[in-house]
Amino acid sequence: MTEHHALRATLRNKLSQLQQRLEKVERNLRQPLEPDSEERAVSRENDDVLERLDESDREEIRQLQDAISHIDAGTYGLCTRCGQNIPPARLAALPYASTCITCAR
Repeated sequence: MTEHHALRATLRNKLSQLQQRLEKVERNLRQPLEPDSEERAVSRENDDVLERLDESDREEIRQLQDAISHIDAGTYGLCTRCGQNIPPARLAALPYASTCITCAR
């Protein structure tokens, strides 16, 4: 577990950043629509973008939380499907990868 201490801190930091961004997105989505129809159309387009960001952020938050849980449990870097080690290059590219490349296909 100590070997992943720095990674855990990095993941917690990223998690905190995403949670803050998600709070901003949610605040923006709660803003009332503009009364002007042209401005309202722009607001709706912006809301669509914000909603997609919201969904994406929520998924990444879930993945980060799972990775941190695996670090805490001592199972980080093990494929959740086959139990084999996930290659370090895959974890470097995608720190919250939960499956090896073979099982991800």
